[in-house]
Amino acid sequence: MRTHSVFAGAVLGAVMVLGTAAAPAVNALPAGAGAGAAAKSAVTCGNAHWPHRNVDRGSGKVKPAYAAARTGPYGACTKVGDVSQRTKVSYDCYTKNRYGSKWTWVRDPASGRSLGWMYGGHLDDGGATKRCPR
Repeated sequence: MRTHSVFAGAVLGAVMVLGTAAAPAVNALPAGAGAGAAAKSAVTCGNAHWPHRNVDRGSGKVKPAYAAARTGPYGACTKVGDVSQRTKVSYDCYTKNRYGSKWTWVRDPASGRSLGWMYGGHLDDGGATKRCPR
C-alpha cells in the first residue's frame, strides 16, 4: 500500500488505538469568537462518538493525490495520516455528519488495520454503501 510517510510506525499504532479507544476532541475556535460560536462551530471527533462495525464488504480507491484519514467524520477532526492516490482501501460503513456529508471508515485491506474516517468525495465510488449501526 502506498502511503504518505505519516503512516509510518508510531502513527499506525496510534490509529489502532483510536479505533478502539475514546478520543474525543473539540476544535479550537478562532481568536475573538464568542460562546455562541462555540456551539455552532465545535465538532465532535473520536470513535466513542462515532461507533462503527465492519458491515460493508466494499472497497474503493483514493481519488486525490492524498486523502486524509481523520478521527471523526468532519474535516475539522484530527488528521491521523494521508493515503495516496489510487491506493485501495476497504470499507467498514458510512455515516453522515451534521452537515449531511458522507464519511466512510476505511482500513488497509492487506493488513486489516484501521485508518480512520475518510470523506466520501475522496473515494472513487463515493465510499461505503452500508450505514454504520448505532
